Amino acid sequence: MFKSSLIALCCAVPTTWILWNEMRKNEELLGELQGLVDRDRLTDIATRDYFFSRMSANPDAYGVSLMVDIDNFKSINDTFGHFAGDKVIREVATTLAANIRPDDIVCRFGGEEFALFLHQHHQDEGLEVAESLRQLVEAMSLNYEGQIIEVTVSIGGSLKQRIETIETAIKEADVALYRAKNGGRNQTIFSTVG
Repeated sequence: MFKSSLIALCCAVPTTWILWNEMRKNEELLGELQGLVDRDRLTDIATRDYFFSRMSANPDAYGVSLMVDIDNFKSINDTFGHFAGDKVIREVATTLAANIRPDDIVCRFGGEEFALFLHQHHQDEGLEVAESLRQLVEAMSLNYEGQIIEVTVSIGGSLKQRIETIETAIKEADVALYRAKNGGRNQTIFSTVG
């Protein structure tokens, strides 16, 4: 009886350790996969999917939605190359992320475009933050292989009321963004809707 218990124990301990180790590895892999879904690989800011997931978890959030687009980005790629363009996207993303509050969120919306949500900001506060971000980007001096790249952004903003969806607020901010771009770029315009 003692011998069979000892054999069972000798088999159970390594088996338990192997199973525990495999479960730990699976959890680590799951965390890495989630990171790939949640974080943009180029900029290390939130992905668009994560942005909408986080916003849908709090549908009655109130605040300001911003759409930010790097001005004349195609000419940056054409003049300095795509690696320089990547550096510009990374630096703009870093500047945006470093100058918002921890409760706010910034994501790479697509290409050279970013979406931000400033929680519990009123329109005047959102305009102030947006203008500050625009000026910080304009003041950046990007050196790429000995060449200085001047970067500006256009920003469109809208107020998200508690009763409207984030998609509606983003659409309104996007309309304002195109007004800013069509009006000469390197400016912030807020939606007149809402």
